[in-house]
Amino acid sequence: MSPAVAFTVDGTALSCKGAIAKLETEFAKLPSGSLARVLLGDVPTRVDVRAWAYRKGHNVVQDAHRDEVFELLIEKRGESAAPAVPGTTVNTP
Repeated sequence: MSPAVAFTVDGTALSCKGAIAKLETEFAKLPSGSLARVLLGDVPTRVDVRAWAYRKGHNVVQDAHRDEVFELLIEKRGESAAPAVPGTTVNTP
């Protein structure tokens, strides 16, 4: 059973900066292991979002092209949104 997608960013009408800003804002609220679906309308934005994910240490789980839309599934890696406190557990959605 695959994990559920936590949120979707529809970046088909956004610039690359806009799509990345939305993705980064939402990821900041979620624990490591969360998944985001990102819909993009052009190759340069797709390349930039993939590069952003790589720089941030996230994992691009899926990269598909359907009709005129690129669909990326990105897994958040690294620190969780909650501050690290010894003895606490952050549950993944």
